[in-house]
Amino acid sequence: MKWSRKKAISDIAVASASQYIAQVILFLRNFIFAKLLGPHDFGIYASIFLFFSYGNYANFGMIDGVSRIVPYELGAGNEKKARDILGVGLWGLNLTISFFVIAVIFYSLTSPLSTIAENKTSVILAGVAVLLNQNFLYVLTYLRLKHEFKRSYLMQFMQALVDLVISIVLMLKFKVVGIFWGMTIGLLVMFIFSLRDILRGIKLKINFGILKSIFNVGFQILLVGFTYGFLMSADKFSVANLFEKSKMGIYSVAVGLGMIPYFASATLGQFIGQRMLEEYGKTKTKESLKIFLDESLLVIAFLTPLISILTIAFAEPFIHLFLPKYIDSLRIVDKLAIAYYFISLGAVLGTFLITINQQGKILILNLIFIPTVLFLNYLSFKANLNLLGISYVTFLNFFIRTLFLFLLSYGNYSKILTSFFKFVKFSLASIPIVIAFGLKFLTLDAYLKFYLRILIAFFWFVFSMYYLSRKTEIVSTMLGILKKRLVLYTDKFSDMF
Repeated sequence: MKWSRKKAISDIAVASASQYIAQVILFLRNFIFAKLLGPHDFGIYASIFLFFSYGNYANFGMIDGVSRIVPYELGAGNEKKARDILGVGLWGLNLTISFFVIAVIFYSLTSPLSTIAENKTSVILAGVAVLLNQNFLYVLTYLRLKHEFKRSYLMQFMQALVDLVISIVLMLKFKVVGIFWGMTIGLLVMFIFSLRDILRGIKLKINFGILKSIFNVGFQILLVGFTYGFLMSADKFSVANLFEKSKMGIYSVAVGLGMIPYFASATLGQFIGQRMLEEYGKTKTKESLKIFLDESLLVIAFLTPLISILTIAFAEPFIHLFLPKYIDSLRIVDKLAIAYYFISLGAVLGTFLITINQQGKILILNLIFIPTVLFLNYLSFKANLNLLGISYVTFLNFFIRTLFLFLLSYGNYSKILTSFFKFVKFSLASIPIVIAFGLKFLTLDAYLKFYLRILIAFFWFVFSMYYLSRKTEIVSTMLGILKKRLVLYTDKFSDMF
């Protein structure tokens, strides 16, 4: 299917709405867990959930390789080769993940750690959930490769909703293990629901030659993705291993709030990444990708602060009213929100570097940052800086890493000094987040703080739309489509009377 600007804008709108509704469901899910389990049990759940988080990297790059190679081959006009790669990728995915599930079962039965020994059923279910989730993600990847973005995100929304209902019902009866039963059953339901797409669109194929080519590309991207994922969760990893479980529960709530704006860049990145790959497959030139890099960074730079400010406005009264045991999370969520602004920019920059086959630079960067961040987290713990110290390290991690990614990406088009000043300009867009959080230091009425933050968000939204409509085709086209539809609906409404 060919790209059209109108379809792309429509897909992005539906995908963004579905993604954020799914994230609201996820937040509601974690809120209910945190509320009913308490900090200690919620900390145990968050610790065991890391098996699921890291387990999704155990596919040896099958999904990453397919996502990278298939758009490139489609852009070059090799449709048959693309279909063969999809079939072999599905076979390779299940082969590799099966080994992971076996390893998790063995570890859960033999681990000397008390947390694992006392919750072995939850750990095993987390491993099985990885297998089901990877197959479900493969179906979503297949739909996106066909440009059926709306359907893929609607299915993702349905999975979040099914998981919410089943997990909460079983948690009320079985506590932590009930959550993992619910997650596994929910994924099984969605996997069965998506079997039609697998059976109709993907023909399972065993071919070691193609498997090797997927592995050669995908494993590099997997290493980048795994190290990137570990770097994103290095703070939670440190908290889980250095602090008591109640601290892990408090920090998990802060992370859940702080990273809400990040999903905007993740959604846009999936569209822009695939579009870059198809364009690069046609032109084989980096110059043709610069417009995608420039415009997507501008949209993320202006959209992320808006979402962050609104998150700040509602998070403070929400936690005070409904999660008073997690009140300490408000001390660190501001640093994390600014940190996730920079990692949102970094996600787009990373997508660009992978597209032009410079993922090795990202990997080296991640491998340098991981031990450095873990060491700094350990020092902050020893210095009794508590969770506040971890949040400052996290901010510095994302800020400096994004600076390097900026220099590496725009180094393909301009000199280092020019790229550095460009990064400084983008950094200034985080100032509204700082202002919104800075209100907590003023002795103002809680309602006044809330309304001031909403006012800041409103003015930032107006300024952003004005600026982006003149600087980017993405927003100007979107506003044009909305204007046409508004006129159409107004005319229909007038005809009724």
